[in-house]
Formats: sequence, structure tokens, C-alpha cells
Amino acid sequence: MTAIAWEDTSSVHLSDDFQEFCGYVFGTLYRADQRRAGETYLHGLLNCPGRKSIRRMAAIMPGRHSEQSLQQFVNQSPWDHEPIRQRLMSRLSRHMRPVAWAIEEVAFPKHGRHSAGVERQYVRSLEKVCNCQLAITVTLTGERLSIPVNWRLVVPDSWGDDTDRRSRARMPAAERPRPYWQYQLEVIDDMVLDWGMPAAPVAVDARQLATAEVLFTALENRELPYLAQVSPSLGVRLDGRVRPVAGPTGPLAPRPSWNGAVDQVIRLFADAPRTTVGWPDAENDSIVRRSQFIQIPVRSPAADSTTGAHAGSPARQLLVEWPLGKPRPRGYWITNLTDRPLGDLVALAKLRQNVRSHLETFADRFGLRDYEGRTFAGWHHHVTLASAAYVYDILSAVDADPPQTRLALA
Repeated sequence: MTAIAWEDTSSVHLSDDFQEFCGYVFGTLYRADQRRAGETYLHGLLNCPGRKSIRRMAAIMPGRHSEQSLQQFVNQSPWDHEPIRQRLMSRLSRHMRPVAWAIEEVAFPKHGRHSAGVERQYVRSLEKVCNCQLAITVTLTGERLSIPVNWRLVVPDSWGDDTDRRSRARMPAAERPRPYWQYQLEVIDDMVLDWGMPAAPVAVDARQLATAEVLFTALENRELPYLAQVSPSLGVRLDGRVRPVAGPTGPLAPRPSWNGAVDQVIRLFADAPRTTVGWPDAENDSIVRRSQFIQIPVRSPAADSTTGAHAGSPARQLLVEWPLGKPRPRGYWITNLTDRPLGDLVALAKLRQNVRSHLETFADRFGLRDYEGRTFAGWHHHVTLASAAYVYDILSAVDADPPQTRLALA
């Protein structure tokens, strides 16, 4: 769809495919005026140049909706965002087979302290403290695209009993502070348990999780495949059937079902043969990056201390990356995809490196961080509509150039 210049105040023609998309996506809204407002807002996100403020978006469709009516639709109207996300996912699944569901963190910088969930807090993805809202999103991720389809707004501990701020932001009573890993699991549960979507491998960064094992166990209990980047301090138990190649004497000496931190386990396999694997550069497909890797069978650190396994302890692998010619590893991953070739695991691990840049491109193009309201529901409404704009843009490209685009999506 061609962008409309800011000065254009003439009547706006809405294409048939845009109206069909809106009719499907907003078909869960009971009121006709809400469906029309959703259409106007989506059109604004797709066509308004620069900052996607409600005032500017209302102005490019003169006579359609006032700024006040759009504000009311996003900030105060009690429509449910989840059925819209489910329909977006359903429409995408007709055209895209995701390589992974990547769970990512997105920060929304703020100046004040009254927007829902805003707090001065540590942002793992930025490795710094800032005043912001913090969100978890799950993306349908392919080789060239990462499309956010589900969201959670993290509720800081300071918001648990702050009745004044909770009231101002219209925070639902059920939205309480909870462990970070629960947000990561909730966005997946929506898709698998409630929406009935076929599973894809879950790619997640668990390096900062103090309770990473809880997340892994929860994914295994749901029979979901995953690959998680982990900290070298994460505890693991060596599979009882595996003999380390080499190791120091003393407390790290090999013994059945040895357990310890990842970096200690790696020292036991310092002389194990490594396999060189290549993958395309994230910015330039003509460049191939290479590293050496090793796979080590492991179990949960809670596995039986003598056999290294029991009925409730699924098999896992520790994937370790060494840069060529370097003495120390660079990356560590835990996965339950124990039957996949090494090349597939490396490709999945490196795929997550592209997701951050994809998310920032999406945020800039479709005004993800341009929401000016303060309410909890309003935030969810806006990010849902921003995702809808992205999905429409992608599906329009599929229709315009099916062979190439479908190849990029697959």
C-alpha cells in the first residue's frame, strides 16, 4: 500500500484487500464503530509518516474518526485483544511455516511513572537500567523475518501494591508481579493451549534467568521443543552414560552422573573433537561465518544421582561454540532437540541473532513505541494493532510477489 503524504486531506480510498483483511481481523469486535475505528487506526499505522501519534493518524483520514474517538477506542474501549492476535496468527499460518518461535524482550522508554508497568528497571536485552515499560513477545521467526504475534507486559514488583498507580493505569486485579520465566511461558501457552497452533522450536535467551531450569522443565512438560542460550554458571548433570574425554583431578574428576556448572562440564571435555559449522552472516548472505562446536549429552541437575536419568528427566544436549583458533568458548545452549543434526541446531541458535534487528525495524516502521496513553488495556490494544499492521504489510508482499516472498517466509 502506497504511503499517503501528511498534507493529503482528500478522501482516502481503502483497497479491497485492506478492507477484507480488516473485516477478518476485526470481526471479533461486536460493535461496527469499533471495527471502523480499528480500520482507521490500522490505516494510520501503515500510512502516517513519522511519529504515529493518534492526532496524525486521524488527520490522514479526514471525516472518518476524530482524534478523541480514536483515543477512546485505544485507551478506554474494553475490547478483547486476544482474539485479534489469534486471527493474525491463523492468517499468517496460511503463508508462513516458522523455523522457530523466538521469545524476546522489548523495552518501551518512558519519561513519567504512571504508564502501566513503567519503572526504572534493568533491561536484559540492553544490559542497562532505564525508565521503561518492559514487554515479552513471541515472534514467528524465519530466515528473513520475525513477526511478533503475542505480548505480555511485565508487572514490576513496585506495582504489586501501589493502588494509586494501578488505579490510574486501570491495571486488572489479576495482573500481579510474577517471575520473569512465567511471562515467557505464558506467551507460548496462549498459542499452543488456547489457539491450538502447531508447535515450532522455542528459541529463548535464558542467560539472565536465575530459575532457567523451571522454564526448561515447563517446556518439556508441554512436550515443546526448545533451544535456550544459557549462562556458563547454569547447573547441569552429565548424562550417566557419557564418559568425559579429559578432565582435571580432584573435585572435577569424572564420575557417574557428574553435575556442576556448564563451564566446569566443558573443562571435562577440553580435548574432545570439535566440528566446524558454517552459517550465513545476518547482514550479508554471501558471507559465511564459521565456528567450532561440541555436543554434550546432559540431564536436569535434579536427575537421579546414580543413574543420571529417570522417567521425569528428559534427555538434553549442551551445545558449546568455540571461535576458530580461540582457547575459550563463546556461547552455550541447552536443547531437548537431541535427534537433530548439529548443523540444524547451529542454524537455530544463530537465527535468534537476527530477531533483535527485525524487531527494531518493525518498531520503527509501524510506531510500536509511539503509544501515548497510560492504561494497561490501551498498551495491549496498541501493540496488537502494530502487529496487525506488520502482518498486513507482509501478506501484501506475499500477494504481490508470491514465489520469492514465500521462499523468504518458509
